[in-house]
Parts: sequence; C-alpha cells; structure tokens
Amino acid sequence: MKTLFSVTFFSFLIGMGFLCCFAPWTTTPAGSAAAHDSLGYAGIWSSRFGAVAGSRVDPGAFAMLTGVVLFFAIVIGAGAYFFRGKRGAEREDV
Repeated sequence: MKTLFSVTFFSFLIGMGFLCCFAPWTTTPAGSAAAHDSLGYAGIWSSRFGAVAGSRVDPGAFAMLTGVVLFFAIVIGAGAYFFRGKRGAEREDV
C-alpha cells in the first residue's frame, strides 16, 4: 500500500503544480449566474490578464480540473501498485 499512496500523492503534487501554472481565468463576477467568459490559462500568481477589468481565476473550472488531476493521480498510483515487482505468489519468501 505504501507504493499506492506515495505514487498517488507524488502524481497529485506534480499535477497540481502544473495546474497552478496553467489555471483558467475568467472575467465573470463571482456569484454571477451569467455564462462565464474564459480569458485563457495563466499561472495563479500571473499578471497576464491584469489589464482586463474583473479578471480572476475561475474557481469552478479550477475545482473541476483538480478533480481530473486527482482521478489521473489515482489511476497512475493504482497502475504503479498493480505492476510492482514481486507480489503475491511471485515472492521468494512464500
């Protein structure tokens, strides 16, 4: 289980680092029911869209992309756990 947790956690950290560098930005005011206008992708700390009035990181899109990153981190961790060496009857001490 150590392999599953460590690979999943490492994959999640890498994915979140990548997501923080390419976060979705919008101009739609917070709490608005209007359709969201996407400006593009830039780092969370970036001032790339600073000249656009009301620009901010889109929290809904960021949360959905975080879910995607978590899903792929779990898949990568499960793959690493399943394909690890010397498991079950393959072990020499059994």
